[in-house]
Amino acid sequence: MYAQGPSRFLLAEYERALWVMPEASVLIVENDTAKVEADLAEGRLSCPSCRGVLAAWSFARRRFVRAETGPLELRPRRGRCRGCAKTHVLLPDAVVCRRVDAVAVIGRALVAAAKGTGWRRVAVLVGRPFSTVRGWLRRARSRAGELAVHFLAWAHRLDPNLGPARPGGSALADAIEAIGAAARAASLRIRPLPTWSWASVLSGGALLSNTSSPSKPS
Repeated sequence: MYAQGPSRFLLAEYERALWVMPEASVLIVENDTAKVEADLAEGRLSCPSCRGVLAAWSFARRRFVRAETGPLELRPRRGRCRGCAKTHVLLPDAVVCRRVDAVAVIGRALVAAAKGTGWRRVAVLVGRPFSTVRGWLRRARSRAGELAVHFLAWAHRLDPNLGPARPGGSALADAIEAIGAAARAASLRIRPLPTWSWASVLSGGALLSNTSSPSKPS
């Protein structure tokens, strides 16, 4: 879990960042297999459904993700709540739900598009098929307003002294600015992580989900 070291208040803030996907219970965890195993063994991971303690419970199917440096093999852990008995897939923060590319690759594409780069050039930039990149950008633009609201809410929760957001010139650019603000605030308040790892954590892996919408942090 990311909360090793910070205060109890900050641990609670992190737990509020954990989302559950309606179609499949998913928890975003640290991209460190040994750390996840230790967190499960020591009861440091909470059930998103009831806040009970998660215990190790088998594995999800093996999969390959296209990372920036090449294929990344994943076999996500499953956790089972000792209280409500629900099971959850523990996805590392390097990925988002239902995408075969690492979140850093997707994020690089979104940033380029927000700066005005056309989708064909973006696809060449990140080395992914045109259809894949076009799908990312279409989805991101369709929910850019929701993403901006969601991540700005997190940014202000994590940094109450944060000033107003700077207009980005487009809805997508505003969303990218909000993601950056939330990631900076989270890195300062909880733990330093890459921007797009925090984007996965704070969206519960639902950054480009086709079936769920961002909700404001409670």
